[in-house]
Order: sequence, then structure tokens, then C-alpha cells
Amino acid sequence: MNAPRQGLFASLLIVSFALHSVLIVLATNYYLKDNRIIQGELLTRQLVADSLAELNPPNTVSLALLTSRYATNPSIASLRILDPNNQVLATAGANKTRDGDIFVRDAIANEQKVGRVEVTLIKPSLGETLRNNWLPLVASLIIHILLWIGYRTIARPTRSEFLAKMKREAQLKHEIQRLAEALEQEKHQATLTLAKAQQLYQNQRPKANLDVEDLLNKTEHSDHLYLSIQFYDPKQLLGSVNQRTAQAYFNLAQLFLNKTIKLCLEHFELHENQLEVIQPFFDDGALIRIDKTAPQAIPTIILVATVFQSLSDAMYKRYREDKRFALQTRSAIAEELPSMQLNAEKSAIRLAQYLHAKELAIYLSKPSFKHDRHCYELINLPNPSNALTREALLIQGLNTECAHAAEQMRDEILLGKKLQNDSAQDDS
Repeated sequence: MNAPRQGLFASLLIVSFALHSVLIVLATNYYLKDNRIIQGELLTRQLVADSLAELNPPNTVSLALLTSRYATNPSIASLRILDPNNQVLATAGANKTRDGDIFVRDAIANEQKVGRVEVTLIKPSLGETLRNNWLPLVASLIIHILLWIGYRTIARPTRSEFLAKMKREAQLKHEIQRLAEALEQEKHQATLTLAKAQQLYQNQRPKANLDVEDLLNKTEHSDHLYLSIQFYDPKQLLGSVNQRTAQAYFNLAQLFLNKTIKLCLEHFELHENQLEVIQPFFDDGALIRIDKTAPQAIPTIILVATVFQSLSDAMYKRYREDKRFALQTRSAIAEELPSMQLNAEKSAIRLAQYLHAKELAIYLSKPSFKHDRHCYELINLPNPSNALTREALLIQGLNTECAHAAEQMRDEILLGKKLQNDSAQDDS
């Protein structure tokens, strides 16, 4: 039971320790610099006062003894006494090659310059500064280690929280497995129907690959809205798995879609023939059609797309945790676009191809959408390239009522209430 985001907290502590160490070094250098300035001014003033009597006339022996006595100070790198003509009278210092701060003061007697004193104070290097500050640095390191240990202790979830999380994950995994088992049962119950639909679709696919335009132009032009749900597969995962694995995933997605459509039809009190699955899930997704003249047609088709997208996200996350094949989805709702010579079906398919994972876009004329726009949070598509993408909108959110209905339907499908009721009716 590890604490959440341990790696991020450890990175923050490392950055904090590094900044703390830099601040300690900078503060020490600042303090030492001020101390050198004060010390340099005092040394030059005192040296001028002591050597003034020996400068006029110059007494090099006395000056040499004087500089040697001052040079015993370990902070002095070098020390020189010069005459008015800048000739060196005395010099001392055991670290003349060290860099440091130079302090200069003139020796004046009877308002006349009789010499000059130069003192170079040692400027400690970075290594010396770190060596002199080892205690605060070690203390800082210990404090950060204690913070790390404290975080691991305090933020670590309790046993009850850990067990609750594991229980939720096990429950969700069990629900997905139960849905998969229900899918197998439905496959046995509707073998002829699914086989016929898949055979019809596979017979149409070669023709569609050769002449997609002719296939799309066979659909209605103005009486229906189309919802295209496509898989987002930028890494071309479909080409790396066998057909059996992909078909099992498509069938589970189709089960989710069928349950979603059933609940949405019940919610808006529509007939089954008003909303149809034109193409079941295959590698290029699914296609759904709704009658535009049906009451609440636009909210119904948007709710279908929203609920299915939330179910698809849950299925994708669970399958990826189990290292199983899964794909994210994207959805587009559209009517015909005469300016681009696109019917409604082709508009939905084309619009979905511009989207990324988990995005839902809608293209409707203003008269068709004017009564329902206030129910949704809409934004324009980024970087539009044609009339379809310029006039289409991304649905970013729903109002409270629609969001609550979508969440309730998602939970009802995941909890399997409908599946349990259906199974009970079949057994009776």
C-alpha cells in the first residue's frame, strides 16, 4: 500500500533540497563578502597607521617586519607597501597566487602622500564554502528525508481504504466479465441474425473499398441524422491482432451500443424503427440512423453517443489494465451538407475522421439545432479545413438533466440490471 504519487513527491523533495543547498551557499558567500569588506577596511586603516612613521623616510626593514606580522592572518593572501612612486618597499603573504578582494589605502602625512598600502583578502572557492557548510547541508538532507518518510507514513492509504479500492476494481472487473458472458449468451440466442448481418456487411466491404462514393450515396438525403462511431487507432493496432480477438472486442462494443440504444429509446419514448443500427461494429466502427421527424431526435442521438462513449472509456481502461487489446472511440453526428455534395451518412463518417479519442462532434444547420443548443456546451473545431469542419461543433458538456440521465444509464448498464432481468425472464 504505497502513498499516492510517491515519485512526484520525491522529485519535489529533490528539487527542494537542491534549491536549499544553493540558497545556503549564496547566503554564506554574501555574508563572507560583507565580512571581507569590513575586515579589509580595518586592516588597511590599521596598517597605514602603523607604517606611517616608517614611510617618511622609508625604513624597509621595519616595514618588512610589520608586513610579516600582519601576514600571519590566514585570511590575507598578500600584502604590499609601496612608496609614492609605486616602488615596492615591503611585501608579505603565503598565498600570493590566490584570487581575492583587493583593498587599497593611501598613507598621507602632513597632507602629502608618502605611500600606499594594498591588502588582498582570500575569496573562498565553492569547494571551501561547501566544506565549511557541511553541517547545515547535512541537516537539510536529514529534514528532507524525514519529510519523505513522513509523507509515506501519513499519505499511505489505510487498510480499509485499500480494501475498498481493491473491492471496487474487482467489482468492475467482474461486471466487465459478466457482460462478456452475457454477450456469449446473446450470440447463441441470435446466431442467425448476427451471422446474416455480418455476412451482408462483409459482402458489401469489397465493393465499398472499390467504390465508397456509390455506397454512401445510396442513403437518404434529408430525412435522417446519422451517428458514426469510429475507433481511434493512430498506432494501427487493428493490423497487429488476429480477427478473432478483434471480433470479440467489436461484439462487446456492439452489446454496449445495443443496451444504450434500448435505454435511450425508453427514456425518450421512441419506437425501435425510429433509431436503427445501419452498420454493426467492425474495424471502421458502427453507423446509427435516427429519423429527424421523431420527437427529441437530436437529444436522443446525442445521448446515445454520450452514454456509449462513457461505456467505451470504462471498457478501454479495464482492458488496458489487463494488458488486453482495446481501442478508444470517437463519434460524429451529422446531416447532409449540400455545399460539399455530402449526404448525411457520408457527412458523419467524414466528420468523425477529423476527431481524436473521446471527442464528440455534431454538424447540424442552425434551424435544426436552434431549440437544443442551450442544452450543450459547444466549441468550434480547431484548425478547420473545409465547410464541414468550419460549421461543426465539439460537444464539451451536457446540462444537468442530460448529464444525470447519461450517468444513470451508464451505471445501469455496467451494473447489469437489465441483463439480470432479461436472464430471469428467459429462465422463466
